[in-house]
Amino acid sequence: MRIMLVGGGSGGPVSPLLAVAEKIRLRHPKAEFMLVGGKSGPEEKMAAEACVDFRAISSGKWRRYFSWKNFLAPFLALAGFVRSVRLLRAFRPDCVFGAGSFVQVRVVWAAYLLKIPVLIHQQDLVPGLANKLSQFAAKKITVTFKATLSGFPSSLGLIYKKNNNKVVLTGNPFREQLENGTLKEAQKAFGLKIDFPTLLVLGGGTGAEFFNRLIEESLPELLKTVQVIHSTGRGKAAAKRQELYYPFEFLSAEQLANAYAAADIVLARAGLSTITELANLGKMAVIIPMPDSHQDFNAGYLYNRHAAIVFQQKRVKAKNFVMLVRKLIFAQELKQELQHNIRQIMPKGAADKIADEIIKLALKQIA
Repeated sequence: MRIMLVGGGSGGPVSPLLAVAEKIRLRHPKAEFMLVGGKSGPEEKMAAEACVDFRAISSGKWRRYFSWKNFLAPFLALAGFVRSVRLLRAFRPDCVFGAGSFVQVRVVWAAYLLKIPVLIHQQDLVPGLANKLSQFAAKKITVTFKATLSGFPSSLGLIYKKNNNKVVLTGNPFREQLENGTLKEAQKAFGLKIDFPTLLVLGGGTGAEFFNRLIEESLPELLKTVQVIHSTGRGKAAAKRQELYYPFEFLSAEQLANAYAAADIVLARAGLSTITELANLGKMAVIIPMPDSHQDFNAGYLYNRHAAIVFQQKRVKAKNFVMLVRKLIFAQELKQELQHNIRQIMPKGAADKIADEIIKLALKQIA
């Protein structure tokens, strides 16, 4: 059995792919995997950690604002499509599995042309453009939330009709190795101070420049209250390492597991992969969604269920951020409430459910 995983640009679309791949491996130890991603994101490192072969293609992403890169997008998209066809013919997968990103679109279209079954997973509440462009080619679509079941009509939108057989509610896959971290190992790995609160800052797989600036400006006062583990993103500027401040361009799965175990508070964007991790691990979180993006809907979902502290980016300054962290460290009742509520926000066992669907499609293709 061969499964092609496709997604990238950030760690968000890749985490569910690897979580599902691990479940398939448990049932089919001889299954082969290839991850197809972009050239500049963290997906190559993530694939290497998971012992998955990696290939890069051009995504040709279209930006919804003026950029000279939009003039190159059609040519990069065509190059990515041609590369996708070649990879599919060489690897000969029995199923293609994607969870969003513009890298996915080229591969899914090529798979459709070559009559290879496709499953796409919709993580966010509101279907993204990449999945909308891929839906016609998919044999199955899995979604994280019940509210998203009606988000995929059975056509390209000219005639709206629910497709109940094609769209399945599963929840969002979670990398279970992130449960293996311990406070003791975190103290060893990062050199953390014992009995001192810890703030974990996650800007996503490619980092968040706003978070990096916020932490740098807050650091002198922040370190009087907490020690900080900071995932900055590859090549992103951040404050220099010092006592109680531990910046990393990229956190491996093992490092991230230990960082979560140590964290009293997590500062994060509102990407669904990160929210899924917070929910499964029951962490108190401060969520600042990427402005004017699909993350606003994800953050709103958390806010309405009182599952996290949510702020819009424009309202967050260094001074009030430090004050917030100080208050949260001592707000034990609030911490317990947020931890309980975030654990309830999505279905469990998603990776197993999606693995079931992929295996069915692959076995049918093999037969």
